[in-house]
Amino acid sequence: MNIGIDIDGVMTKQDKYVKDNFSKYLEKKNIPFKYDKTRERYYQQFSVTPEDEYAFWDENLFHYAKHAKVMPNASKFIDKLHRDGNTITIITSRTRSSHQTPEGEKMRQAVKTWLAKNKIYYDNIYFGSERTGKIELAKESKIDVMIDDSVRNINELSQFIPVLVFRNQANKKAKGPNKIIVNSWKDVYKTINNFSNISKK
Repeated sequence: MNIGIDIDGVMTKQDKYVKDNFSKYLEKKNIPFKYDKTRERYYQQFSVTPEDEYAFWDENLFHYAKHAKVMPNASKFIDKLHRDGNTITIITSRTRSSHQTPEGEKMRQAVKTWLAKNKIYYDNIYFGSERTGKIELAKESKIDVMIDDSVRNINELSQFIPVLVFRNQANKKAKGPNKIIVNSWKDVYKTINNFSNISKK
């Protein structure tokens, strides 16, 4: 089985990074905010503007790329999936990573460095565009199941393959015929094992 895996919010603790660092950024910029974790988007959670969030990421994207914490047991269960005979294909739409510029190359290298530091195994890695999504890359790579947290990717990819969804505030309204909620990498492993067992029957 060829397993497609997103990075941000799936391998990384993106929500935690934003919670810990967006508030510091807003305080430094003297931008008033009030935190409400039940809101959908990050800028809504902090009661600021979309432009404030864009500015935060513009200033902190490479810091995030280097310092984001890894999801518990991601390395362990990705290794197990690999040892079970699956192909591990990372497909990320990390901002700037698809740009054919010095900054784009810097981001691609930052991603690979983070994966190595956190002992994440992979056979293939593709850097897609936020604008075009992942559907073409997934089809070209012959992905059998995708692990993602983006509403767009969930909605599009689940039309033709199962999508294992790491739930967050932004994707609660995502819809799709093959959407499966997972809460941990242990859940991911069990779910994919069930797919494999069914296909062998």
